[in-house]
This record gives sequence, structure tokens and C-alpha cells, in this order.
Amino acid sequence: MSKPKVAYIRSAALDFWSDSAELSLTTKTLDLVDHDLEIHMVSSQGEIIEAVKDADLIIDEMVPLGKSVIQHMNKAQAIISLGHGFNHIEDQAATDMGIMVANCAGYCSDEVANHTIMFLLACSKRLLQLDKLVKHGEWTSTTVKNLFPMPAVYGQTLGLVGFGNIGRHVSKKAKAFGINVKVYDPYLEPWVSQEYEVERLGSLESLGAESDYVSMHVPLNSETQNLANAALFKSMKSTGYFINTCRGSTHNESDLISALINKDIAGAALDVFEVEPTPKNNPLLLMDNVIASPHSAGTSDNSSRDGRVRLGEEAARVLMGMYPMSLVNPSVRTKIPLRNPAKSL
Repeated sequence: MSKPKVAYIRSAALDFWSDSAELSLTTKTLDLVDHDLEIHMVSSQGEIIEAVKDADLIIDEMVPLGKSVIQHMNKAQAIISLGHGFNHIEDQAATDMGIMVANCAGYCSDEVANHTIMFLLACSKRLLQLDKLVKHGEWTSTTVKNLFPMPAVYGQTLGLVGFGNIGRHVSKKAKAFGINVKVYDPYLEPWVSQEYEVERLGSLESLGAESDYVSMHVPLNSETQNLANAALFKSMKSTGYFINTCRGSTHNESDLISALINKDIAGAALDVFEVEPTPKNNPLLLMDNVIASPHSAGTSDNSSRDGRVRLGEEAARVLMGMYPMSLVNPSVRTKIPLRNPAKSL
């Protein structure tokens, strides 16, 4: 019996692994199962199709997999994606083909949550403005008073849009600062909100109206694209801040720019943008009340290691006849033979 074929696809625009230890983080667990691994540096749709068409398993390092590619997958049991987001994979097309899609959910939850709290505190304490003042030699009580109102963080309200893995981490960390947490998530079970002691709200606009900070924690899909738009920003307090560490297209950038220009909200902190890298002339980068980082919220030494380890573990589970731990298209279960539950490796 031939060994299952594993295709690891990576963009040719990236440097090939300069350190074999990086790849070995993935293969260490994957090597528990007999397989033939082929690494493909791809730069076109044709190259992607050639790489995946006869593979039993695809490991995807952020290479776009649309319907036209997925329909060429003749044998694939699963697509395992490096990272938390999976919007670069057309998961419904995979479901239709009976292909499981898994991500590495959880590997960077703490890092993204920490980044979110960092943004919140930086907004609340006017960090960028204070830093600029000191560096320009302005150090007087009058100068600082010009930044008021500056309410204490304790007792303020953080509104979370989405309450999955990362949102729950953010909630725990925010509560340590004495921050009240409210949530808008139409898919949230009531017992989860009770367990985490957060208040569920029925609409995005009510969340905006009751929050001092609104933070996005949703996957990017047809339901969440442009979810944060003019209606949300109009509902928010003029002293409120908007934070996004998930995906740029979950907020409408033009609406956000207008809200900031019109002073509908006090400011924003963004790790993600509609176009990445965002152009240097993006108006958001020219605003003193906007904090920006380069889609780096989940980045750390630990998360870079853990993501690649998780990638190998999920691939090994599939080859061992298990479901992956983080199946993002659970409805595919009705289209494939029964598999064993996922377990730790």
C-alpha cells in the first residue's frame, strides 16, 4: 500500500527555509505517520493545482485556495492551514468536495489578546500623544491637561465583537484591570457568557453605545465582511475607541476614516487593514489618534514555534484517521466516512 502523499505549499515570494529547524517543528509530529512529503514553492494558480491535485493531505502556509483550485483536489482528505485565520481558503467549496479544513486555532490566542489589551491601555492613557509631547520637549501640567478627559481604565466597558477563543482570552485579561466586558456574538451560547461573566447584547449598535472600547474578534467571511461600518461608529460614544486585531476587511475602512475625521469616535488602534501592507498615504497612518501595527498581534517567539508544531499535529491526526482538533467546516462530517475523535499527540 502506497504511503499517503502530503503536499506542503508555500508562496515562492517567501524565502525558502533558511533554518531546517523551522520545518522540523512541523515534521517532528507528522513523522509519527508514514507519508511522502513534497514541498512546493508556488507562484501561480497552475503551480498550486499541480501541487495539490493528487495529494492526500495539503498543508497550506497562507497560499490562497479558491474554488477553482479546490475542485482539482482528487484525493485530499484535508487542508491544514498555518495560522488562525482561514479566509484565504474557500471552505464551502472544500465542504462540497468532502474535504476537511483545519486551522491552528489557539496557538497565538494569548499574544493577540495581549496586543488587544496593549492597544486599549495605549488609547486610554494617550500613550502616543504623551510620547510625542515629551520628545518635543513639552513637559508641563498644562500640556497634559490638554489631553483630558482621560478617565481611569477601571470601571470602563470593553465591547467584544465575537467571543471565540481569542475574545475569551481578552475578556479574562480585561477583567484583571477592572474593566466591564460586554459581548455581541449571535452564535454565543448563554452558558458560555455566564461562565465568563460577560453581558450579551442583542445588536452591534447597542454594543457600540454601551462601550468605551469596541474590539473585533471574528473570522473574516461573508457575514463579517464590513461588519464594523458607519452604523457601528455612529452608535459609539464620541470618547470611544475602535480596536481591530483580527482581519482588516471586518471593518469598513472608509467608514472608519470618516468617523475619525467627523470625531464620531475618539480614535482607533489597528493591527489589520483592508489592503496589506497598507499604502503609506492611507489617511489612517496620518492621524495622531490612530495606533497602527503591521498585522503582528499574534507574533512572538513562542507563537511562531507553537503554530508550526500545531500544523504537524493536525496533519498527523488526519493521517491517523482522526478528525483534526480545530475543524473549521464541521458540516463536512456529513459528507465523509466516520473518523475517530481528535486526541492529544
